[in-house]
Amino acid sequence: MKKLVSIQALTTRLNRKLAKESKKLLKYKPRLESSDPIVEYEIVDLKTNNVVNYHTASELQELARRFGCLASLEEVSFE
Repeated sequence: MKKLVSIQALTTRLNRKLAKESKKLLKYKPRLESSDPIVEYEIVDLKTNNVVNYHTASELQELARRFGCLASLEEVSFE
């Protein structure tokens, strides 16, 4: 049975993991206006204030699995 994890809980887990490397996951909306309002995320290095990676909301689940923040029986609830 799969357990649902909210986006907010997932970003908290990821930020705890990234804090060890002085990085943070931030949520932003792209400046370009389009008919598809995709919320995107970026990983920022807090020491240099540079963006390290960009991710869409749909990629967060895979990112969390790579960092070990999401168990195999957990799924992200995007609602």
